[in-house]
Amino acid sequence: MKVLFCVPAQDLEGLLNEKIAGLHLWERLLNHAKNAGMHPTFILKGDGLLSKVIPPESVATTFNDLPCHHQGKVVVLDPSFLPTVKCLKTLSLMPVSEGEFMDLGGCILFHPSKGCFELERLFGVEGYQRLKDFLSVFLRPKRAGCEKGELLAVRTEKDRKKAQKLLFKALVKDTEGFMSRYVERPISLFISKRLAETSITPNQITVISTIIGLVGAFFISLGQGFWQVAGALLFLAHSIIDGCDGEIARIKFMESRLGGVLDFWGDNLVHAAVFWAIGLEWAVRTGSTYPLYLGAAAVFGTLLSASIVYFSTMTKVKEGPLYTSVSGSSEKGRIVKIADFLSRRDFIYLVVILALFNHLDWFLVAASVGSLVFAGVLLWIRIRG
Repeated sequence: MKVLFCVPAQDLEGLLNEKIAGLHLWERLLNHAKNAGMHPTFILKGDGLLSKVIPPESVATTFNDLPCHHQGKVVVLDPSFLPTVKCLKTLSLMPVSEGEFMDLGGCILFHPSKGCFELERLFGVEGYQRLKDFLSVFLRPKRAGCEKGELLAVRTEKDRKKAQKLLFKALVKDTEGFMSRYVERPISLFISKRLAETSITPNQITVISTIIGLVGAFFISLGQGFWQVAGALLFLAHSIIDGCDGEIARIKFMESRLGGVLDFWGDNLVHAAVFWAIGLEWAVRTGSTYPLYLGAAAVFGTLLSASIVYFSTMTKVKEGPLYTSVSGSSEKGRIVKIADFLSRRDFIYLVVILALFNHLDWFLVAASVGSLVFAGVLLWIRIRG
């Protein structure tokens, strides 16, 4: 069992109540530790306000309150540092013998002796430093560390702002498309940093994003020129704001299966509505019916592709992100990688450009064929997988 002890030093007890990215430091430490498979315990002096807000099972005000029944490693955290989930997972895998301790320049990793008498020092003034000095006498120090940006200083307001920036920066996924990474993400992260300080939930953001996208589709159906450009820009705004729900969910540990399902189907509903709107406007403007068939083909291909992905991958996931790839297999061949690339939303920028030149009909022709071909590829991946 791995236990994380967070030890506020004298005059730093209030530090745990400071907020970083919408969560109190104690809430963030609690979630980081639990997600890393650790059992967090906060060493608090006396029975103050914090000991009433933090879950009782995670508070120790005396040595007898400590969970010393464990057999394994413990991590003792300097009160002015915040380790990321990745950092704590790294610590849990670090080998350390019973005759040594690891000093990571912000936390200590070691095997406590039977009875955990070393940890009694945590309840004195400057408990972290007292424990470190004690271990230095009886155990061999071994230097180690988490990667840069994974053990974050949080003592000052400047530190906390820098830590928040790094936490949000870590939300950018390696699998994102070029435009998403370099255009949408900077905007969505800017918005999310403000939203994190409010009570708005990820699911509420998803609903707002979907409504914006549907309004954009309605504008596109009204005619070329101003309306289609406005609709295309709203479609792009939908895509940008849609990134905020996942960012808020991950940064505030509010991810849920319902949220993943809402996000996935909200996106596909908007895409289908935009395709149909383009076909409807084209049909009304020309008095022809074939644009409606093209729109119907694009809608059908979109919803069929979404259904294949949903039942192939998302129904199998019980925890964590529901949608990470078009294939549920951990091994990704060339076809799967190409399909993952094509499933990205960089096509939205093409919608905006073609709307400016009154040629969304070109896009619909490509989408009607492309969406059906894409659905066929997904079916092939599912049959083979």
